[in-house]
Amino acid sequence: METTVEPRTQKRLALVAWSSLFWGGVLVFRLIQLQVVDHLTLRRHAQKQQEHVVELQAPRGTVYSGGKGGGPLAISVPVKRVVINPLRIPEDGEAFVVAVIEQLLGVDSSALSKEIAEARAMRKGYLVLREDATAEEIARLRRSKLDVFTFEDSYRREYPKGQLAAHVVGWVNHDGHGDAGLERGLEEELRGVPGKMRMLRDARNRDYFGEIVNQEKPEPGLSVRVTIDEAIQQAAETALRNAIEKEKVPSGTIVVLNPKTGDILAMASYPFYDPRDKVNGEADMLRRMNLTVSAPFEPGSVFKAVTAAAALETTRLRPDTIIACGNGVIRLAGRVIHDHDPYSALPMTMVIAKSSNIGAINMGLIVGNDNMAEYLSKFGFGERVGLPLPGESAGQVYPVREWTASSMGSIAMGHEFMSTPLQLAQAFGIIANNGVLVKPRVVKARQHPGHAMEPVAVERGEQRIKPETAIELRRMLEQTVLAGTGKTARIKGYTVGGKTGTAQMVDPRTGKYIHRYNSSFVGFAPVADPAVVVAVTLNASTKYGGVTSAPVFAEVASAALRTLGIPKDLPEQEQQHPAVKPAADDPPRVPLQVAEAQTPESAALVEGPVVPDFSGMTMRGVMEKSAAEGLHVTAVGRGIARVQMPPAGTAMPAAKRIRVVFRP
Repeated sequence: METTVEPRTQKRLALVAWSSLFWGGVLVFRLIQLQVVDHLTLRRHAQKQQEHVVELQAPRGTVYSGGKGGGPLAISVPVKRVVINPLRIPEDGEAFVVAVIEQLLGVDSSALSKEIAEARAMRKGYLVLREDATAEEIARLRRSKLDVFTFEDSYRREYPKGQLAAHVVGWVNHDGHGDAGLERGLEEELRGVPGKMRMLRDARNRDYFGEIVNQEKPEPGLSVRVTIDEAIQQAAETALRNAIEKEKVPSGTIVVLNPKTGDILAMASYPFYDPRDKVNGEADMLRRMNLTVSAPFEPGSVFKAVTAAAALETTRLRPDTIIACGNGVIRLAGRVIHDHDPYSALPMTMVIAKSSNIGAINMGLIVGNDNMAEYLSKFGFGERVGLPLPGESAGQVYPVREWTASSMGSIAMGHEFMSTPLQLAQAFGIIANNGVLVKPRVVKARQHPGHAMEPVAVERGEQRIKPETAIELRRMLEQTVLAGTGKTARIKGYTVGGKTGTAQMVDPRTGKYIHRYNSSFVGFAPVADPAVVVAVTLNASTKYGGVTSAPVFAEVASAALRTLGIPKDLPEQEQQHPAVKPAADDPPRVPLQVAEAQTPESAALVEGPVVPDFSGMTMRGVMEKSAAEGLHVTAVGRGIARVQMPPAGTAMPAAKRIRVVFRP
């Protein structure tokens, strides 16, 4: 008997079959999509949900000092980090665990309980108890038999030399990142590449300690050797501290520079600090500022050396040109400027040596605004030097279009613009290096892990002023030390050139000048071939730069020359200088008063022969010429005449001796 299927049932079976086939196809398609097409994407999502990444600290590179036998200034020391998993501490046993930790590590129990509660609320299974536990602490924790502790490799930054060069080196914060100095400026190089440790999480977002899925080892950072010479740095810091205490001033700076390579041999900023100490409030942060790069000020008469450079290159003025000094008074655009001494007129060299304000202004008026603005730029003012030291200021130089009719009365003698101590050292480095600017640097070598130190090439210098201009300036600046305001900068056995500066400070609350000065001396030695430039500034002093800062220069420069092994360039009979009474430097510009115009008087005549120009002559030629004119000469060295004191064109008594330095 045949069985027949009703049409309705047949349709239902067909519908079920087709439906099963369709959904089976959808399921197969979805499986292919999940397991083949989107497999990698979904796997990454799963890993993100199931794994927790812990960063493994990399050892920072070492910072070594320069000079002979330079040791480490900053190193990373291996330590153990103590970690607990708050999610594995039973709530009923938390008080016991906290009490044990308090006893073994000395932590505050209430603070720890709060941290554990916060971590548990955030489902966080990773809490650091101690970044750098000692071996004794680790042993005590292991003996406790509590299984809540994990010990990870970590590093602690140490500074073996303490406060020495601390403003250059800087320090790292509690997260292991540089917070100041080279530690911050070279963060990308020093910190290395952190490692990673991935740990599984359970369904409740809790970490399984010890169940490491993957671990990437950290890569150590690069090490660097800096240009700072420990011996010179120590001498600079000692001299600065002594001067600060003697003069009772709040702060000061010293920069020692090799003008040929740009190497900063010392950089001291007072107040000092120890990077091993924790930062304690805003006042402590201010104490840690590197004033040599971050605290610009009006340089005052130190800048007159730049005014002289501009005059030598853009006008017909020469070192022996007589400059009107107005008997100490000049009226400029309705303002009256007074000098510290009423000179009627002086040779250009003596304008600089005696630091005549009126003489410098008259030189500046001949130079003109555009040329003066150009030489501000040539000497690097208004532009950052570019060291890897955070907080460096460019100073402040106004565009020439914003200068007033009386601006030259300020700028020519170092006011109405601002400079950092580092910029002053750089500017005198140009004079010391025959007109070539070699950018100051603080890193001299780098070392990749496992490799030898690789020296950093000295940048090619840029000619900013003519070589002959630089030589003339050095001769002129030597007179500042021999016969001018910088006599206390003399160094036994060496010729010295430089310039004093005393810039009156402004009260930031009232905007008026006060009787406190930024007293400076910037100089170089030896004069014929300078090996070092030293810039000294004492802030908020009641005395002039020739009295306060010039002796500090002499102390530091002498130590630097000895450390570097620079031969003396003065003969034995000239090494002992007579006792020198400190000369008063020029007081800074004071609030100007309106007065009647003054007519500069002509120069007072000095009886005696005029000193000839001996430059480029042989010793025999110098002796014959001086004998013919009845002049007495002291010869120093051998070869060709390079330096003479007094300079050519100076009128002098016949009995006075001329010193001529000869070099090959």
